[in-house]
Amino acid sequence: MLLLTFKAGDNEYALETTQVLRIVPCAGLRSRPDTPAYITGILNLQGKPVVVVDLGMLINHAPCTRLLSTRIIIAEYSRDDKKHIKFGMMAENVSAFMKNGSLDFIENALKTPGTNYLGKMFRDGDRLIQLIKVEEIVPAELDNMLTAPA
Repeated sequence: MLLLTFKAGDNEYALETTQVLRIVPCAGLRSRPDTPAYITGILNLQGKPVVVVDLGMLINHAPCTRLLSTRIIIAEYSRDDKKHIKFGMMAENVSAFMKNGSLDFIENALKTPGTNYLGKMFRDGDRLIQLIKVEEIVPAELDNMLTAPA
């Protein structure tokens, strides 16, 4: 299984690469007034606007640090009405990670309200990395903004 690992705050997370459409640098973001703090801006992706969420703000309530390894992960989620919506997730230390053989997944030890996007965890040496569910990470508030009629 190929995973894309990244950091949000002090914690490490991963996405299955099948959920990732592409990875782009953090450049050319247009800010938008009066949006929630976790929305970092709008990216022009091949002539189409893509809303970018700061995973540091969304998950840990602290913005991502703009490092050379900070990237925007472009993903897509499906709604109940079968509509597919692209969005970007800004994260730090974005890198591909290949684990040979099977990963030893462990259940999430703490289930708190509003964290349905946190999946199982796995160990890599001393590191504990948690899977993120793309289909769950978009807050209802943002989903409503992305799908509202123009």
